[in-house]
Amino acid sequence: MFIVGKGDARSRLDKLVLKYFPGDHPARTTVQSWIKNGLVLVDDVPCFKASQNLFPDQRVVVSARIDEADPKPQKGLLDEIYKDDHVLVLNKQAGISVHPAQSLDEHTLVNYLLEKYPRAMKKFSGDRPGIVHRLDRDTSGLMVVALDPQSKKNLARSFHDRKVVKEYLAIVHGCPEAEHGGINYPLGRDPKSRTKMAVVRDGRSAITRYQILHRGINKIWSLVRLEILTGRTHQIRVHMARLGHPVLGDHLYGGRIRPSMDFKQNSLAKLVKRQLLHSARLDFSHPSTGKMMSFTKPPPKDFIRSVLYLERKVQRVVITGAMGSGKSTVMTLLEKNGFAVFTADKCVAELYEPGNDGWRIIKSRFGNMFIDGIDQPVNKTKLFRAICEDKAILEELNHLIHPLVRYRLEEFWKKNRDKRVGFAEIPLVFETGMDNECDLVAGVFCPDITRYRRLAKKRNISQEQISVLDKSQMSQVSKLKRCSLVLDNSLHRPDLELKVKALARVLWYLRSRNAQKRFGFFKKLFEFDAQGQT
Repeated sequence: MFIVGKGDARSRLDKLVLKYFPGDHPARTTVQSWIKNGLVLVDDVPCFKASQNLFPDQRVVVSARIDEADPKPQKGLLDEIYKDDHVLVLNKQAGISVHPAQSLDEHTLVNYLLEKYPRAMKKFSGDRPGIVHRLDRDTSGLMVVALDPQSKKNLARSFHDRKVVKEYLAIVHGCPEAEHGGINYPLGRDPKSRTKMAVVRDGRSAITRYQILHRGINKIWSLVRLEILTGRTHQIRVHMARLGHPVLGDHLYGGRIRPSMDFKQNSLAKLVKRQLLHSARLDFSHPSTGKMMSFTKPPPKDFIRSVLYLERKVQRVVITGAMGSGKSTVMTLLEKNGFAVFTADKCVAELYEPGNDGWRIIKSRFGNMFIDGIDQPVNKTKLFRAICEDKAILEELNHLIHPLVRYRLEEFWKKNRDKRVGFAEIPLVFETGMDNECDLVAGVFCPDITRYRRLAKKRNISQEQISVLDKSQMSQVSKLKRCSLVLDNSLHRPDLELKVKALARVLWYLRSRNAQKRFGFFKKLFEFDAQGQT
């Protein structure tokens, strides 16, 4: 029986019955069947319409009751970590409920225990044989199950007296400011939703300790180690949500994949199918011998994959070299092979178009010296001649235009951060200090005599002009010494095509090696102090 409150005004009858039904909820179809059969009274009159809207102060009485049937044995996977005559330690898979409930129409851990250990389970009464604590359906990790009534009683006492160590790993949104801390908020049933828990003034004491193990890229996420000193329903999930850092994938408490995760949003939504919470460590006194037992278990594959994906970023590769070495040809070949590319020459050409930033800056500084008309781009031929005659113009031009190129490059990296690798052609990468903003610099080598011949043929540049421009940059030898990789472009184009493909393979290998390093790094974070059963 319940009285309709103001907050439930005009709510459907079946939804309110579900909301206020004590204990485990029946299925909605079951409630609708009760209503259809006249088992739900509104103000002492049977109501046969499930969609009937109710009003404040109306009295609802449910005459039906649920007959609790004993759970049935069912075959299922039990990942057993340890077993003796008294206890069984399991690694519970995500997606499996611990015990049956009226709202569940699925196999549970109890059903699997009844099938595999019928003799032990027959010693217990009730629908939760051997269960002394539980994990949420979508939480993975360590659980202990009693195999006889006395062991269950002793383990239950250990949990009640807070003598059991329970530590978890969680991936959460954002990063708490403090590296570690305690959370002490009382928990109770959410007054607005019976399926949720909430921080309430008159709730039961709940204490959680946390430690940040790793802060993710741009602090979008963090890996957190948690210890619960109490065992309240949804404790970690509610406490972390209250801090403003809900568990990733926990839709019930605000852990949905957020737009702040940018390019990762859609892919993560496919990868993360549950709240990423894992029971990683469980220490307790053996209920028969009193011996201290310690168990640890790394998180499952979906947890690890999510961590590695969250840490993934585009491999930023800069292509550089002396003028005429073949950088543009390399970029063309990379683009034909499907890679994302950025070229400084193309960027500058766009900046020099009428009305664009570069065009405006040059017009503001030099007037119409290099601009033939309001609808004309910067005259590169005039600009080139002026640079060759006056080195100061080149230095000033670099000072004016390079910040614009740098900004465009940053936008390119952001736009392509969902890619495995991106390439940017930056001739003055070392001169401008932009090598600090990439992961690797690959240089293109070409003998000077070949460079000069190509420049004279393609760009109609004299030897004297080439010499002036060469002196304005770092020498080819010095530049290539600072590169991590070098492509030799002294032969013909087919040879360069093979070398570009080889470059792609080398970069793939480097990404794989970095991924292995990241995996090793996180693997160490997942290893707790206790190592197996002691």
